[in-house]
Amino acid sequence: MFLQSSQAVLSSQTMTALAAIFWISLAIVAVASWVVVQTTGLWSTWKKAPGQGVAPESCSIMIVGRHDSEGFERWIHAAMEAFPHSEILAVDNQSEDETPNALEALKRKYPRLVVVTIPPSERFWSTRKLALTLAVKAAHGTHALWVDTACTVPTDLQAWQRSLTAPMRRGKVVATFAPVTLPPASPLPQRIQALGRNAWAAIRCSLRMPLLANGIPTGMVPVNFAFEIARFFEVKGYLSNMHLDGGEAEFLLADIAAHGQIVPVVHPHALLQRPWLERKDAKMRAHRSALERFAPARYALLILLLDAVAATAGLHMVLLWMTMDDLNYSPANYPAQVRFVESQLQALLALYVVLQVVWTAYATAWSRRLGLGYLGLASPIWLRSHFLFRALTVWKK
Repeated sequence: MFLQSSQAVLSSQTMTALAAIFWISLAIVAVASWVVVQTTGLWSTWKKAPGQGVAPESCSIMIVGRHDSEGFERWIHAAMEAFPHSEILAVDNQSEDETPNALEALKRKYPRLVVVTIPPSERFWSTRKLALTLAVKAAHGTHALWVDTACTVPTDLQAWQRSLTAPMRRGKVVATFAPVTLPPASPLPQRIQALGRNAWAAIRCSLRMPLLANGIPTGMVPVNFAFEIARFFEVKGYLSNMHLDGGEAEFLLADIAAHGQIVPVVHPHALLQRPWLERKDAKMRAHRSALERFAPARYALLILLLDAVAATAGLHMVLLWMTMDDLNYSPANYPAQVRFVESQLQALLALYVVLQVVWTAYATAWSRRLGLGYLGLASPIWLRSHFLFRALTVWKK
């Protein structure tokens, strides 16, 4: 593409091609910059102290578990002490061990404790949707807080309740959810999955722009969320997804989103620690809208195009330098035409580097917030390898 001429170092055809490459690349970088700005928008709210939450006496705290008498005891003792005027519901989801007896003993100790029991069933093993439905019907508060007994009880339950419900005092927010941290000794694959799943749900929920997202917490971990009870009945509970075993939080909040905003709460007080909960269900993926199903592919394509822009700019810069060297030009006396092209290519590379640095910093902030150290530093490599693996194994589906 680089031609010698007595009139100009670069031919008109070369300049036209380079101009086309520059403007197409600049458009891709602009789109990527816009997406990065949108996805990192949640960052600015992390350091803000949560405001006053919904009054505790207006909240019904729903504690769900199965075969976990110790978990029920930890949460109920702590909740009764922290919220003396709140409604506490223990939801026993088909326990067949000593859990029912333990709940009976807790009921005698705390008469205001409401126990909701789902009988064991050989036909229906996953009944968390039924458990939540019965708990909501038994509740008398205006807001429900849903938590799993496998979660570690935070040191300050009142701060947890305040942080999780603070956004709902605005009026337009109808539900919130918070990420889930992992125990420090968790295996690396689980730590990576937790970082990706929690960040993905919060990012998808935070975005409100065409072709990218519409405020739905896709893929959220369903153990730490809150919602207005009235909205549950407005969407008729799980009517739209009752045929699915999973998605008790994601699809409920997705339906509720039609009546208001769903807000992810990333404040440390709202986070709960829990052993990793991995759930893959093809039926759940099929139930999601096409916008959500193919969202990862769109992000992967954008990353691929952005990498192609950097590779193209770098290659053409090397070719430009080689051409100048062949023509016996030194960097100090490049023609103005060459300097202009060189500056365009350098600008593209600089923008690419800035985007990578911003995203890596954001991912690292996520991993630090979730107690995963500096795992986010590996996110650029992990994302590309993950997308490549998915692309190479798509034929298996």
